[in-house]
Amino acid sequence: MKKIIFLLLTFVVLVGCLGKVVEEKTKLIGMANPWTDCGTDFEQASLVAGFTFPLKLSKCDVRAMKNMIEINYPLDETRTVCVRKTDTEKLANDGDISGVYIEYPVNKEIMLKGAVPLKIRGTEDKIYVMNMAASNGYYSAYCKDGMTIEEIEGIYDIIAEAETSQLYSNH
Repeated sequence: MKKIIFLLLTFVVLVGCLGKVVEEKTKLIGMANPWTDCGTDFEQASLVAGFTFPLKLSKCDVRAMKNMIEINYPLDETRTVCVRKTDTEKLANDGDISGVYIEYPVNKEIMLKGAVPLKIRGTEDKIYVMNMAASNGYYSAYCKDGMTIEEIEGIYDIIAEAETSQLYSNH
């Protein structure tokens, strides 16, 4: 008799726990996507994010959420790069806004052009994620197929030119 009561109680507890797990999974499935697809409309992205994105590239897709804008554009014929910007002053993750949570064997800071600190993640021969601070916020670049240091420098040059022109146009 004690075994039957014990088994019944165990069954009731398990059914109760299972119901809780199913309820939690259901809550996660219904989460809203924070991103707004903006096509190629940088003005719409600026309205959503609350700041302007200095880059104006053609052949790109733009999306935004509060305090962040993301553009995806072709790096070459086969690879796409995702560049994000936020104007938030203090960030968790030490300024990493890439949204990439893959562990890479190389995770270090380099000095680009002898003076610009960049945090990179990748392998010995490819860079997959780059993060940097700028005068107007933080930037990240991510390419799932990897980038060279020269390509990272090219992305930096585009950002630096846009940041500089935006700084001078504000004064």
